[in-house]
Amino acid sequence: MTGLDEIIAEEEAINLAIDTAIYSYLQRRTKVYADIQVTDLVYCPRRAYFEKKYGTKHNSNDFSLIVGILIHDFMLQALAEELNADNEVLTVEVFNIDGDFVKVYAMCDLLTDKYVLELKTCGRLPNEPRDSHVMQLEAYLRFFNREYGYLVYVNRNNGDRRIFKHYRDDTIYDEFKNRLDDFYVSLKYDRIPFYYNESLCKFGKRKCPYYDICYESSAIQI
Repeated sequence: MTGLDEIIAEEEAINLAIDTAIYSYLQRRTKVYADIQVTDLVYCPRRAYFEKKYGTKHNSNDFSLIVGILIHDFMLQALAEELNADNEVLTVEVFNIDGDFVKVYAMCDLLTDKYVLELKTCGRLPNEPRDSHVMQLEAYLRFFNREYGYLVYVNRNNGDRRIFKHYRDDTIYDEFKNRLDDFYVSLKYDRIPFYYNESLCKFGKRKCPYYDICYESSAIQI
């Protein structure tokens, strides 16, 4: 082996080690407690359906995802201490759907005696909370029996933040339950869910590794 071959081999080994480390970290950090989680329903039920059918795929955004997770986890621990709150609290609710008892798992970021807090790190602060985040918080209010909660967005580049308060909203929770019914029946009978996140579709495979499968299977007009 020449000196050049050795350098190439070392670089390939380093690249492989980096890829392996990223994949291993994401596998450890992806907490799948049951067939259905709240996050399956609020972001994109179709993507969650394909993940459960074909397995989780990680795309080219993996490294930025890791950075976001690390910042999120660091801030979460600090906030829990300052607010005297429990962090990453897990619970489960049981629903009767299509004659079956269905468990839905939820893990909120912070839980105090009065409210639920969800922390979102982002590259740009939103003027209004995202609909999916509001629905996620709405579900957590019901699961953890709280009347109100907070969505806290923190810009990971400069630390700026926006805080939105949310009270229980029956209309939003009704939509959540409709999504749950549709998602469970889709899993049970192996059909594509009705609900999907159009805002992800416009980015194609850059945002969703199942874009091609979803497009071909359901003929979404994008």
